[in-house]
Amino acid sequence: MTKSQKRKLFDQPQPVINRWFAIKAIRISRPYVEGTVRLFLRVKLIFQERKRSKALESALETTIKEFRKLNSSKFEELKIFSNLSLFFLIAEKDNQSVKIDALSHPDKWKRNLSLRVMLLIIHEWDMAKVAPANKLNEAYVTADISQGIRDEMTKSLRKINKAHLKAKKLLSQARHATIAHRDADAMLQYELISNLDTMETMKIAASFYEGADLFIQTLPKLMLEAGSFPSLIKQYSKHA
Repeated sequence: MTKSQKRKLFDQPQPVINRWFAIKAIRISRPYVEGTVRLFLRVKLIFQERKRSKALESALETTIKEFRKLNSSKFEELKIFSNLSLFFLIAEKDNQSVKIDALSHPDKWKRNLSLRVMLLIIHEWDMAKVAPANKLNEAYVTADISQGIRDEMTKSLRKINKAHLKAKKLLSQARHATIAHRDADAMLQYELISNLDTMETMKIAASFYEGADLFIQTLPKLMLEAGSFPSLIKQYSKHA
């Protein structure tokens, strides 16, 4: 600020001067406040996600081990459910791996990159590729899955698919430029990356996690029923 500008400022009424200094103080302190908040959030998330990470790793190992045993069997419905489980757990593990950096990494570019990775994972996560609704419903019937578990599965998958559709909409124009850098217009790439809507991305991620949590709670019950002796007999009889 020049001397003439300072004189003009101090010639103003006291409320105007106070407001100017308040705005100046906020602008100066904002990076430090935001940095402190991110640091606190990072420590909190690392602590919270540790338990979730261990649970996911355990679930992945168990699912892979059991799925390999099923490959040569005639329990086709159990294979469908196992494939669905593994498909979901892989995507969930990927998302969980970048979640902390997306929310709290001190470097803005790395936060943005993690957000883009999360969006892309949800964007590409298409349940119809793994278990179309009609195929899944047939598997429920053959495996004699209870209506309560079917309803829980439907509810969780709807929430996840809703997040998937929102991610597709948000990334429809920016998908190639923001992740794969396929667009030849470098300035367009930069603007799309810089202007990524952080709040909207986190809303989509929150919607995905809401469905994911319900899915994870329902999954063991589904696998338990599908692996019960009466259910296995029905599955074997159909495909024998």
